[in-house]
This record gives sequence, structure tokens and C-alpha cells, in this order.
Amino acid sequence: MPLSVRTTAVDNLSLEPLGLSVFEEQVYLRLLDHGLASARLIARELEGCPDQVAAALDALTELGLVHREDFAGRRFRVIPPDVALSELIGQRRRALNRLQVEADRLREEAARRGSASTQVVEHVVGAAAVLAVVTQMQRAARDEVLMVDAPPYFVGGSQPNESEFVALAAGVSYRVIYHRDALASDEARAAMRQYVDAGEQARVHAQVWPKLLVADRSMALVPESATDPDPQRRLLIRSSSLLDLIVVHFEQMWQRATPVESFGRAAGESEPEISDRDREMLGLMAAGLKDRAIARSLGITERTVGRRINELMRRLDTETRFGAGVRAVQRGWISG
Repeated sequence: MPLSVRTTAVDNLSLEPLGLSVFEEQVYLRLLDHGLASARLIARELEGCPDQVAAALDALTELGLVHREDFAGRRFRVIPPDVALSELIGQRRRALNRLQVEADRLREEAARRGSASTQVVEHVVGAAAVLAVVTQMQRAARDEVLMVDAPPYFVGGSQPNESEFVALAAGVSYRVIYHRDALASDEARAAMRQYVDAGEQARVHAQVWPKLLVADRSMALVPESATDPDPQRRLLIRSSSLLDLIVVHFEQMWQRATPVESFGRAAGESEPEISDRDREMLGLMAAGLKDRAIARSLGITERTVGRRINELMRRLDTETRFGAGVRAVQRGWISG
């Protein structure tokens, strides 16, 4: 039976960009006319070889455009185009995106091999490679190191930074912002005390991000991804407008962070005492309780709680409750 002249909306439809051959497209369009048909019927209408039609239907099934209606594979049902074609287009788009990413990676790799020393952005992959770059950047610094100490860390937690003590002794300035999670353990807090006593300027911020290291404002090391940071995948960024933005971001975070006071005290210098009630109030505040809950817990008015906390914040020289909690721990008023 010869093919009839088509008058449907799919006359000029071409599915070749989706990976279909001309014959597979003809089989699909014929099945689209019927909705449900056997391979034998389609072969008869297309005046084609049954085995060739069966192979085309298998390919269409694999692509998700048609559905095998019975185990024997005698009848096939077309899947609605608005569903099947949209999914196939999505798959092709994702494949093209992956191809583009791979092409970009190969281009970057070729450029890096051609002139690695002039690359603005360079990938650093692997714990050993990252630690080597961190050490080299600090050893090469002559004036200033800016750092954000934040999770995630390598397996085993934060690593001791011996390079900082060497650089501090050589007169290099260190400004470090600690994420509160970076000071979660007694060991981490003790390490920070050593750095601060050696000359580090430290501040704490509850939500500081991302982890970063900047040496002499000429080189920075940042996570490869801000949304899903991997400690073993970093970007080394050299002098550029991108590096300038990173430094500006650090300075903005530094202004919002709470300063850490020196942990050393002169001989005979004592810390003003606070009452047990104030100490209990600070502990509840540091635990995240609101004024109403604190007042209920202590059996006092909410207004009294607010007034005492404001007074304690003034004594601790901080404008935020988080900062008050940090400094209360530093001064030994409450346990960390």
C-alpha cells in the first residue's frame, strides 16, 4: 500500500537532531498516526522490510518514544509526544551541557600546559596538593595573610598550621576569621589561643564563608564550589579582578565579625566577677534561648532579662549576642 499524502501538523517535523535516523522517524510518525499498531502493519504501510521496522521500533523503545505493548513485541503504543519528546530533548540538552563542560575543561588544560604560570585560575586537586599550596603561599608571603577558617576539613579535622608561627615570627601580619564550627572542640579553641598569643588578629563570625586563604593580596585559594565545598578541590586565583572581589568580601566579613581578645593576662590582672544569675543568663542566651524563655526559666521578667543582657553586652564590648557568648567563654564566665 503506497504512502498517503500527509496533511497533519507533523508533516514538516524533523527528529534527526534527537538522534533518529530518517527511517526511524518515518516509523515513529506512522505509529503516531495509529497510536497503537503492530510492526507488521507499519512495515506494510511503509512498504519496508519487517526486520528493519522491528529494529527501528526497538530503537524508538530504547529512546522512550514508544512502549512495547506485549511480551511478544507484536504491538507498540506511541508515548504522547509532549512527554516523550520533552524528556528526550532534556537528555540531549544535558548531554550537550556535559560536552560543553568537558570542552571547557580540555581548553583550560591545554592553556595550563601552554603557560601554567600565567593562568588566572588554576585547579588544585587532592589533599597533598592543597596542603602543599597552603604551605607555599604562607612561606612566600611578605606582608599579610588573610584567612577564613571554616569547615569542611580533611579527614581527621583541621591541620596544625606551623607555617603561621614561622610567618608571624618573620613579621607577616595574619588576620583570621573563624567560623563558630571551627571552634567547636577544646583542641580547636586551644590552637586558636596559641595563634592569637603569637600575634594573630582573630575574629569570630557565626556564618562566615567560604574557607579561603589570601597571601599579600596577590594570590588566593578558595573552594572549587561554594554550595558543595570539597576540601580536596580548590581554585588557586592569581592577581585579577576576581581576586580583588575576594579581598573585598573578606574585608566586609571582617567588619561584621567579633574580635577575639588576647587570652594572655598580665600578672595580677583579674577579670571582674559576675553573679551566678548573670552567668546562668549568659549560658541560656548562648544556648539560643530567647528573652521570654530565659525569663520563664529564671523566674524573672522579660524586661529584666533584656536589660541585664544589654548591660552584659556593654561590659563585654560587643553589639551582638553571638559576640557576647564568644567573649563570655573567652573570659571564663561560661563554659564553651
